[in-house]
Amino acid sequence: MSRTGRSSLLLSLLVSAIVFSPLIQAENIDEYGENIEHEIIIISEHHHQNDAFTQGLELYNGSIYESTGLYGFSTLREVDPLTGDVIRSKSFNDTIFSEGITVFNDTIVMLTWKSQIAFVFEMENLSQVSSYEYEGEGWGICFDGESFVMSNGTSSVSFRNTETFEIERMVSVTDSFGNLITKINELECVNTPAGPRVIANVWQQDIIVVFDPSNGTVVGEYDASQLSSENNHGINNVLNGIAHSTGSEFWITGKNWSKMYLIQMTNLSQAGEDICVSSCDLGQDSISSGTGFVTITVLFVGILLIFFGRNDMPVGGNDVETGNRHDEQPNPTPQSQEDGVILDD
Repeated sequence: MSRTGRSSLLLSLLVSAIVFSPLIQAENIDEYGENIEHEIIIISEHHHQNDAFTQGLELYNGSIYESTGLYGFSTLREVDPLTGDVIRSKSFNDTIFSEGITVFNDTIVMLTWKSQIAFVFEMENLSQVSSYEYEGEGWGICFDGESFVMSNGTSSVSFRNTETFEIERMVSVTDSFGNLITKINELECVNTPAGPRVIANVWQQDIIVVFDPSNGTVVGEYDASQLSSENNHGINNVLNGIAHSTGSEFWITGKNWSKMYLIQMTNLSQAGEDICVSSCDLGQDSISSGTGFVTITVLFVGILLIFFGRNDMPVGGNDVETGNRHDEQPNPTPQSQEDGVILDD
């Protein structure tokens, strides 16, 4: 084939890619546009004590119960949700790092980060009445009506016996593509028309995920970055704390935030499709997506360029700039925040 013929063929291929890829992309946009929208709607804003390094949040008989963390500063407190005033508070010694809490039979069960003890307090006077022991770290906890549901900072969530605290079963939290979602933190168990759901914060991310406790699959993802942007004045002041109010309404706040919000989570009982949380794109599952089509077209054209153009390469090609930069490596991954001064979950 002549040089002119090869040029015409390549030009035709490129024109085809340009013409048809937007149509395929538009088709995919329409497809994903039909997905269920999960949004956070702010109902009201309220004061929150900004000295509270929030670890757990529960609503019970009109009061918010909140656990706050850090060694030497951990507390369990009752708070007026409308004013943010602390009604009463229980402090712990500097060996305790308080974690998530849940209400169970007129008591409050509170995890600890590394002490491997869950304390049980009477609701009436916040006095300790018993405790449980467990292995590993404690992060978030909720009661689903049958079992304690507990996170440990990984993607694994355990379901524990309410009498012995022994693990009865476990699930891994994953998105629609099977990607593990790590750093599952504060939990809230709710019942919806579609069945039981667990709502979770993801540590150091401005998202709230909703997963099916039967298999760990995420069925909803809510963007809370708007709220975080109003309160997050440091790498440790992250979104954390979910308390179910009624229906699809929840109280949420964060570590050292100055505000607590009553919000509505739309379409809570409806599952979204193709939810991707772990650094992937909408077209991950489909080679026929717009991105996949363009990628394949570019690769195909590149192969044709190499095939048809190889006879045009002069002898002594080592002196010719090929554009191949095999010596050029990606920039090293930035040092993670964990290597800096970051307070644990």
